[in-house]
Amino acid sequence: MAHILVIDDDPVLRRVITLALEAAGHSVLRCENGKKAVDFLEHDHADLLITDIIMPEMDGVETVRAARRLQPDLPILAISGGGSFAPADYLGIARAFGATEVLPKPFHPPELVERVARLLGAMPQENGDRDTKHEG
Repeated sequence: MAHILVIDDDPVLRRVITLALEAAGHSVLRCENGKKAVDFLEHDHADLLITDIIMPEMDGVETVRAARRLQPDLPILAISGGGSFAPADYLGIARAFGATEVLPKPFHPPELVERVARLLGAMPQENGDRDTKHEG
């Protein structure tokens, strides 16, 4: 079981990601923007960070850079559906600034779970009982 920090300003997508990761045995903390995620990382630990790129307050590239400063070895998966540019443009920038891997939106939950497993090095074996959901 891994403790995964999920950052996306879309509450529906945060919930879909959370359900997929919890079904795979992970504990999930959710944040609606990068600023809240960085505040969390300043005081606590995550095993993996998943961040959207286009968000208010602190975008995903800034979040990746801040996370790298706070936890240099933290695996980071950047996700994006793009905006006025193609998702690959934003995801390429995120990778250049420290994202370990990227995944364009839309994606299927099993694809996300497989990417997470690859980043963590192994599939989880059990469901965890630590529920660290935080919306706000």
